[in-house]
Amino acid sequence: MRNSLEKDIQNRKIMTQEQCERAVKSLQNHGFKASHVIGAPDDHGVWLDAVWTDELGDACSFRIHDEEIEWWQTQDKPA
Repeated sequence: MRNSLEKDIQNRKIMTQEQCERAVKSLQNHGFKASHVIGAPDDHGVWLDAVWTDELGDACSFRIHDEEIEWWQTQDKPA
């Protein structure tokens, strides 16, 4: 099991700053509030900000998945 986990970690794609910045720009062009975050030197990510949730009656932020960053970085035309 440990070897499988180590292989998964080694095969994991690392998001670059450029990919995240393109995804943020695209999300913002589509009307979303988004921001690029750096959790560690090689840990770039994208957060959706001010997402309303009826259950909490409040807005929250969350990090989107790497696959979503890959897709959003290609959506450069506004909605």
